[in-house]
Parts: sequence; structure tokens; C-alpha cells
Amino acid sequence: MRYRKFILLFFLFAFSVPVLAQQNAGISGQIRDNDELITGASVSIKGTQTGTLSDKDGSFQLNNLKAGDYTLQVSFLGYLPEVKQISLKTGQQLVLNFKLKKDAKQLNDVAISAKTSVRKVKETGFAVTSVELKNYANTTADLNQVLNRSAGVKVREQGGLGSDFNFSINGLSGSHIKFFIDGIPLESFGSGMTLNNIPVNLAERVDIYKGVVPAFLGSDALGGAVNIITKRNSGKSIDASYSYGSFNTHRAALTGSFTDKKTGIHTNITSYYNFSDNNYTMYNNPKANALLRVVENGQFVTKDKLNRFHDGYESFMGQIESGVSNKKWADVFVAGITYTSNYKERQTGATQEKVIGQMFTRGHNIIPSIRYRKENLLVTGLSASVFANFSANKTVVTDTSGNVYNWDGTVRERRVGSELSGEKPMINHITGHYALAQVNFGYVLGENHQINLSHNFNRSYRESYNEIDPYNNTYDRSNSLNKNITGLSYQQQLFGQRLTTNFFGKRFGLDGTTYSPDNVPTSQSKQYFGYGIATNYKIVSNLGIKASYEHAYRLPELVELYGNREDILGNPNLKPESSNNYNLGIYYDHKIGSGKISAEATGFYRDANDYIITTPSTSGSVGSYSQYYNTDGIKVSGLEGEVRYEYNNLFSVLVNMSYQNAVNRQQYSAGTVRENITYLSRVPNQPWLYGNADFSIGKNDLVGKDTRVQFNWFTQFINDYSVTWSKLGDKNTKDYIPKQFIQNATLTYSTHGGRYNISLEGRNLTNVIAYDNFKLQKPGRSFFIKLRYAFSQSN
Repeated sequence: MRYRKFILLFFLFAFSVPVLAQQNAGISGQIRDNDELITGASVSIKGTQTGTLSDKDGSFQLNNLKAGDYTLQVSFLGYLPEVKQISLKTGQQLVLNFKLKKDAKQLNDVAISAKTSVRKVKETGFAVTSVELKNYANTTADLNQVLNRSAGVKVREQGGLGSDFNFSINGLSGSHIKFFIDGIPLESFGSGMTLNNIPVNLAERVDIYKGVVPAFLGSDALGGAVNIITKRNSGKSIDASYSYGSFNTHRAALTGSFTDKKTGIHTNITSYYNFSDNNYTMYNNPKANALLRVVENGQFVTKDKLNRFHDGYESFMGQIESGVSNKKWADVFVAGITYTSNYKERQTGATQEKVIGQMFTRGHNIIPSIRYRKENLLVTGLSASVFANFSANKTVVTDTSGNVYNWDGTVRERRVGSELSGEKPMINHITGHYALAQVNFGYVLGENHQINLSHNFNRSYRESYNEIDPYNNTYDRSNSLNKNITGLSYQQQLFGQRLTTNFFGKRFGLDGTTYSPDNVPTSQSKQYFGYGIATNYKIVSNLGIKASYEHAYRLPELVELYGNREDILGNPNLKPESSNNYNLGIYYDHKIGSGKISAEATGFYRDANDYIITTPSTSGSVGSYSQYYNTDGIKVSGLEGEVRYEYNNLFSVLVNMSYQNAVNRQQYSAGTVRENITYLSRVPNQPWLYGNADFSIGKNDLVGKDTRVQFNWFTQFINDYSVTWSKLGDKNTKDYIPKQFIQNATLTYSTHGGRYNISLEGRNLTNVIAYDNFKLQKPGRSFFIKLRYAFSQSN
């Protein structure tokens, strides 16, 4: 592995910190009243600047304390403060729990409105699911695997670690969905920064917007958006983890932050590393007509099982940001540099009928960035944030062997050319850049009214040449796309903040250069206008309804227009998509003694025109390529629901189910009276019924003081679905993906208030033959172990 030195240094650093930290004492515990856990309570040590707030579980933690006598105070609006005198010894980890009493005078004078971030997002009126990641921090999962447990979300991967994936929200997927990190488009950080690369313990929560996307994100999303909220610590923190498991899989992650109280200088460091051979077992599956065949003595022979032999993956990301905070001219001003790299061997084409043995891709990105934020800029109530970065990237696709491989790794036929297409060999150098400038202004018009104006400019540029055949300009095209997206929104709250409504409009501008098949350039500039509304009404404090609508647009991407020089062919004639998106939902939560039940249900409808889909292409050899094209009359309707029960930080149960009916309702082919052959057929390669069940149980101090043992069982169900239009598919052929039940389990032991953690995880425990895109087989039974150290201290 190329980064063995990195891993060695990583562990020397990460696991030397705990040894030093053990010399200092710490205090942890839980805050509650008689009925519920208290989130956001202040915990402070009198006479010092040391303090923190309790989290959603009512838990708090103070670390890095010296031995001595202290006065600890806990307070929360509407409750009487509580003070305790404590004495700490060197290295002691003291556990203190608090039960606060309500202050009747405060309750009469003020309205208690403290809410978690998740609750605030839910009550905006948008169809949004917020996933808090604290409970997943000790798992080996990446963000894709965690979000795949959410109602209405389906992530379909082409294989193991690092494989291409398709992210779907309510039946719309791929580029219809946009991804952000702290409101910044994830694509601006290069190809190495994707949801299946980012470890789960690098983020605090993820917001999933379904169908209707708020204007402040500055996006041309058609079907929804995913916004990753990273951890921000104003003091000192470190979170280091390493996992190892099946298929020689290594994953390491490191985040750290430090703020100097005197100067306000703040530094963040973030890094992750992923490696896997992905040499999992492939199984012959006659039931699904997915066969493993090799040629022996000139004849096809079927094998029961064989290992993948050319599917290695490696990725690395390193980021450092440094700046100042809490200045008169800036609340935050940060400059940063990010580097990403990835290496991927290719085992198959668009389907597993195409076996590849030598083709690989290597790439890297360098991304400088700046970030600025200021509240009360010039006048009270006006806020501004600015972000800009520039991603310079280079990718080399090498496909020079020309051999035809069997699934056992032997060569069936030796040829001159490339493996994927069977044509001329290639070493394609793809260089380009992605430039982003984003500005956001907000103005508060009193307590219940605010407006927001945002503008997003991004430019994508790419050019390529074939090193083996540099004078062939078939692919030597300088492709560029410029997008300007402006959003304006107004939010109001009425009837004592029981009714929240957000009105918004968006302008989408697109200009760039496209090429015809004979390489003739054409420049074009177009603009489109979208609009929408999202509203939430609280019938009572724990019951509400919400509805939202957007007339949305999504502009084609470079890969869709020009291909990826690997297994996707370009289509420069693609048109922008549009859709009318509707959501109607209801939510409810209720406390039952020490437990709490919450439920939410949403119905949705999407009416899309010029809908862009992808199917296997008829060009080239069988299974080599896929291609995007427009189709009309796609309508998606469906329901999703989720129920969760939690009891006193002891156990929780979550069950959700999603149904979506994405069909072609264009009865006649354009300009004819001939009925469309795919009329009333479901959209290809999309699950339409799926669900999840998640059971978790844990106990504090079960095997020692200040420890916790946690067990989680997760089940996923996916009904069978067709990889082609459903009318054209047959369950007795390879056109159908069979029904699947996947079982996963995790056992975690934590000590010192969650500072030291070790987890054992098993995936696909029943070894189901699982498929996603175009029946590309995913990994079977696998096991992993993860070590994690987490420490934080607020200033």
C-alpha cells in the first residue's frame, strides 16, 4: 500500500494522545428532570472558562482537568441551578448525574423554546430527515451505509469499497440528487470526496431534503439534496479511528481542532484513508440467471464460486484549515487546502458479463479554499457568508491489454486493443478544474420574519488526450459548463410561531460549449426559473403537519454530456430536466414514562419532464457501456413512514418502509399516434419497495464503572425489481434483481465516558447474494473491527 507510512504516523499520533490524556482527570454524566433528558443544559466549573452543553441524550463530558477541588454548576432555562462541590484525583474519571427541578417563577415568565437542531430542521416545513451520527460513530460504516437506513433513501453500489454508487431519494436518483458539506457543493472538492469515502465519525449530522430543496443551498437539484454538517469545536478536540476487516480492508480517519483563546486563531485538521482488495467471493446464481462462466477447452463451463481478482481500491484525503474567529470584522475567516487522491482497479463493465483484468484509474485533486462569515454585518440582523474554492484535478484511465478475461482470472482470448471497448488501447489523461464562488446574505425582520439571498457560480472544465494515440482528437475536446444559480427566500412565522412558511424562487443560468459527433463546437446560453413553498403547522406541541412544493430544474452534468472515458458514453444532446415536486406529511411524538415514541409519514408526487435516465448502451461489446438520455412522462408517487421508540437510553427500535411508483406515463411516442412501448412501465433499475428495521440495546456500567456496552442489529429488505423497463423484463431472466434480506450486527464496548471504543461488526451475516445496479454482485458475509479514540474540551 502506498500510504503505509501515513497509517504508521497516524497511529503513533492517535494512540499516543490517550496515554498522555490519562494523566488528566475528567467529569461526565447525564442531566434530566423527573420526566425527560435535558438537551442544551450548561455545565461549567466556577472560576474558570471551562464548560460545555449537554447533548441530545442529556450527556455531558469535561476532559483534561487537573487534580484539585472544584465547584460544578449545572443550569438550564426554566429550572433551578444545581451546584456540587467535587474533588478530583490525578487520572480520575468522575461520573456525576444531575436531576434538575423546575423553577415555577421562570416557567410563568418565559416560554421555554430550546430545541435540538434536528427538531428545528423538521419544523421548517421542508420534507427533510435529519440523521444524527453520534450513535454510528463507532461503526465501520461510511455515510452512504448510514443514510441507506433512512426512509425514502436507497443507495445502490456496484460492488465493494470505493465502487460507483447511485443515491436515490423518493425514486429520483443519480445526478438528480445534489450533495453538500456545510452547504458547499461536495463536487467542488473533487472525485476523492464522496459519501462512500467519508467515515461516519467525521460529521455531526446529515440533513436529507426530499424533492423540495431550500434556496440557501444554491442548487439545481431535481429530486432532493443531502447536506453533511461537520463537527465544529471551539476548543480542543481529537477523533481518531482505525478499522480492519474482510477483503484486506483498512479504513483510518482523523479529525482535530484547536483554538487559542487569546488570539482567536483556530485550526482544523481532517484526514481519512481507505484501502481494500475487494476480493470477495462471486457466486453462480442460476435462480437469478447470473452465471459465472469460464472457457475451458474451447467451451463455456459454469463455476459455483470464484473470487474477484482485479478490484482494488485506495483513497486518501487530507485537509487543513486555519483562521480567526470572534473578531469585529469576522465571526469566522478561514483559509484551507485540501488534497484528495484515489486509485481504482476495474473488475467489470456496466454489467458483470463483462470481466476486466487490467484496466485501472488513478487521479488526484488539489483544492485551496477560503471561508468567511459575519453576523450583524454593518447593521443589526444582517448576516453574510462567503465561500470560494478551486479544484484542480487530473485523472488517468489506463486500458491497454485488450485481453478477454474469464471470471477465474485466466485469459480467454488475447487481442490488441482495450479491454472495455475492444477498440484501440488507451491511456487517457483527463485534466480539468472546478471553480466555485458562493455568497449568502440573511436579514432578520423582527422575531418572526427573515429573508435570504444566495448566489452560486460554478465552472466545470475538462480536456483529455490519449497518450498512446495523441494525434487522434476524437476525445481531445475542451468541454466546459458554467452555472449561475440565484435563490431568494422569505420565511414568516405566525400564530405564536405555530405556522412557519417559506416562500422561495430560483434562477438557473447555463452556458458552455458542446460538440457534435463530428467535433463541431456550439456555444449556448440558457436560463430557467423555479419557485416553491414549504409550510409547517403545529397542531399541538407534539403533533404537526407540513407540506411543500417546488417547480425544480436540474441542468446536465459534464459526465452525462460527454461521458467519463471509461464505461459511460456521452450524449451532448441532453436537455435540462424539470419537475413539479409535491410533499405532504405528518409527524408526532409522545413521551410514555421514561420512553418516547415518534412517528412520521409522508406522501410524495413527482412529475418530471425531459427526465434523464441511464441504461446499458447498444454501442460496443455486450455489457461494456451505459449512456444517459431524455425521456418524457416520468411520474413518481409514493409513501414512506417511520416509527421509532426509545427507552431511557437503554434501547431503541426503528422501523421504516418506503413505496414508490416511478412509471412512464407518456402514452404516445413524440409526434406520433403510436403507443410508447414503455407506457405504464416502471423506470429501469430502481427498487420500488424497501424497508429497514434497526434494534439497539445498551447499558452503562455493565462491565465496570464509566463504561457502556452497546449492541445493534440492522435488517434491510428490498423487493425484486427490473433492471430494464418493467414491461420488457421477465423474472425468469437476467432482467430482474431478486428479493433480498440483508442482516448486519455491531457490538461496541466504550470506556472513560466514550473516550476509548472498540467495535466488532458483521455485515450480510446470512451471506445473501446481493445485487444493486444492473445485477452487479455486492460483497457477501464480512467482519470488521474498529478502534476509536475521541476527546473534546470546550474553551
